[in-house]
Amino acid sequence: MTISHKNTMGIIERKEREKEQRRNDILDAAEKVFFKKGYDRATMDDVAAEAELSKGTLYLYFKSKDEVYFAISLRAHRALRQMFEGTVDPARPVIDNILGIGKAFIRFSGEKSDYFKTLVYFEAEFDLQHVHERYEKLSLEEADPMSFFISLLQQGIDTGVIRQDIPAIQLAHILWTQTTGVLKMASTKDFHTDLKGVSADEIIMNHFEILKYGLLNKK
Repeated sequence: MTISHKNTMGIIERKEREKEQRRNDILDAAEKVFFKKGYDRATMDDVAAEAELSKGTLYLYFKSKDEVYFAISLRAHRALRQMFEGTVDPARPVIDNILGIGKAFIRFSGEKSDYFKTLVYFEAEFDLQHVHERYEKLSLEEADPMSFFISLLQQGIDTGVIRQDIPAIQLAHILWTQTTGVLKMASTKDFHTDLKGVSADEIIMNHFEILKYGLLNKK
């Protein structure tokens, strides 16, 4: 009995779906390991054990711990991008959407704290070549939250709402870094005796007030 071309394609597609499902199952297991142990202490043996796979099978899907971590970081970037996209309303003034992106970033750090820590660790600890490779992949897969933020800032610049003396790409990275720093400071404010009695919410609210008036075109 000969197998038709249609049946052959159906078998191939089913195997691809099964392969993708196995890959996602591995990443689900890897997230549990990385989020519990941290990148440095986690091992491929740990991931294989959590996924209930042999180490050999694991290496069929991911060649190294770096590859596993990159795949998790891609999930994190995609989740943040989706949160950004869900925040923006074309009917609102662009400055409100920009500040909305910042507040979504704050919300992301709380609601998806493990993913947030993944992004921070990725940018701080991985060598530049790996970071560049990852961001190239993010751009190709349209999962990069930064490119979405840059395009929104550029819209504000083009319409004359946002100051025009700083390129959008620089503004985006500066704001990203500032907000990450403010989040860290707000979470450790109890170490600063002069901030006693000041809430984390107040610090973050004042941060956005500074951002707003620093971004607006004063001309």
